[in-house]
Amino acid sequence: MKAGVAGYPIDHSLSPALHRAAYASLDVDIDYGRYPTKAEDIRSLVGLMDETWVGLSLTMPLKQVVIEHLDFVDGLAKTVGAVNTLCYQATNDLTVGFNTDVYGIAQAVREVGEIETPSAMILGARATASSALASCVELGIKDHITLAARNHGGPGSAVAAASRMGLSPRLVKLSDDIVPALAGTGLLVSTLPAGVADDLAARIDREAPDLSGLTLLDVIYHPWPSALVRAAENRGARIVPGWAMLLHQAVSQVRLFTNRTPDVGAMREALLAELGRR
Repeated sequence: MKAGVAGYPIDHSLSPALHRAAYASLDVDIDYGRYPTKAEDIRSLVGLMDETWVGLSLTMPLKQVVIEHLDFVDGLAKTVGAVNTLCYQATNDLTVGFNTDVYGIAQAVREVGEIETPSAMILGARATASSALASCVELGIKDHITLAARNHGGPGSAVAAASRMGLSPRLVKLSDDIVPALAGTGLLVSTLPAGVADDLAARIDREAPDLSGLTLLDVIYHPWPSALVRAAENRGARIVPGWAMLLHQAVSQVRLFTNRTPDVGAMREALLAELGRR
């Protein structure tokens, strides 16, 4: 059987290390590879699905554009507006989309303990930010959420996802003076690409008060630690590594692909070993 990660670029994806460790722990024969795929090519890739496939892990830029090419989309993925997992159901000849990023974020945060204050700020406003919003709900944060982004509009915006979830986040610009608000924030999730939060990190270095009540998850895991992580940690924030989200969303993907729970410890060990080689 075949599975793999699709997106572009994916040369440095850690998903193969995670999934191969999972399938070895389960003693199942699934060949997990890389499938470089741009947004305009996703329809062709979905069309390849047949009884030799179990599914695909999807990364950028495919999480939103894939939706219109699937036979069915799970309720959570539909609400979030992002699919990071494609399952092929051979018995029904159906392609089905799921979102395991929500679980991945929430589980990664749970590993470091309870959020001290029921409030959150999410940096970014696209697919992963939408998943972060749903994760906040899973973690019991619904009423005090801020979305900080360079641009909140456009197709696939997290603002639309918030509306579908019944949330009304406060919208601010990433360039606004958001540093003072961090001291009263329980959870900060950055979904920004590498380098985009560096200016905010510099402002935290210069201006931030004590952040010991803040938990920060930066989805970036290369380079690590990011400038944002270093700045927040220097002010006392509790850090959730981005690779922890990747680990737990992969655990959920493996369950969907195999109907079995893999050895999470083996997956964690393989992931950290791969990171250590980079």
